[in-house]
Amino acid sequence: MKILAGDIGGTHSRLALTRLDGARVHIEKVERVLNAGRAGVDALLADFLAALADRGDRVDACCLAVAGPTDGLSAQFTNLPWRIEAAALSERFGLPFRLVNDFAAVGWGLNALREDVGAGELATLQPGMPLASAPRVALGAGTGLGVSLCVARGALHQPLDSEGGHIGFAPTDAAQDRLLAFLREEHGRVSVERLLSGPGLVSLYRFCLREAGRPEVGLDAPDAAAAISAAGLAASNAEAVRALRLFARIYGQVAGDLALLARAAGGVFLAGGIAPQLPGLLRSGEFIAGFRAKGRFSEWMESVPVKVVLDPDVGLKGAALAATV
Repeated sequence: MKILAGDIGGTHSRLALTRLDGARVHIEKVERVLNAGRAGVDALLADFLAALADRGDRVDACCLAVAGPTDGLSAQFTNLPWRIEAAALSERFGLPFRLVNDFAAVGWGLNALREDVGAGELATLQPGMPLASAPRVALGAGTGLGVSLCVARGALHQPLDSEGGHIGFAPTDAAQDRLLAFLREEHGRVSVERLLSGPGLVSLYRFCLREAGRPEVGLDAPDAAAAISAAGLAASNAEAVRALRLFARIYGQVAGDLALLARAAGGVFLAGGIAPQLPGLLRSGEFIAGFRAKGRFSEWMESVPVKVVLDPDVGLKGAALAATV
């Protein structure tokens, strides 16, 4: 079965022709385009489908993963003047269309990943004792924090609709109490996305600068989070080092809380743009310490598998699988 899978973001879009073989998804052609200056997703699809027709490729169905909430029928983008209507796309292109949230697509995509080390699609932080039919959690820090809770239904794990990135931040020590107070000055209510994201890393660094009595300089640059990460990993800036350690610890705490919520004996999977870039940091101990520190459930937390998703196409593969359900 041939599926046109799409990952439609605020800045870039990726479209792929995929072939399904059970839960395996084979990507046969992929294209990445800038959204700026485009009239809408219709034009992107028209160009891609025309190129496929020139190659003699057929398409049976289409699923688009979108960066925002959707009911499966329509989606309105926050950072683009685009609205997507699945019924209108179906009428124009003569194909069944479905829309899914981008992190729901990641949840679907977990089904397509291979566990063997040689595949290079997953890296293990904690092996645990996985139960194949138990719930899973996918979460990923990037521009924001995506969360997907996945339950076994038949042969696949299916994601539930979630806005888990907006749950409240729960400090676990005095320093995190001060961090919460610091962020509350700016945001009022502090969600975990305010910490576990690119902008969140900048906020953590600003907090560390205040704690050290140092001024904030050059933090409005678009690449500020990347610069902080680089300085922290190189140990060239003490506050950047502390910010990364805080990030890893809090990431572990939140991942552990979500594992408790779902009783995710099937595993916790870290996706998104940040985790694959910081494997050494996540293995340093702070993440797993935060993950396991759950009081009376600390021993159980050691049994939960924790893996980093390395496959950059997990969302496209998930969109392809979602098209068939």
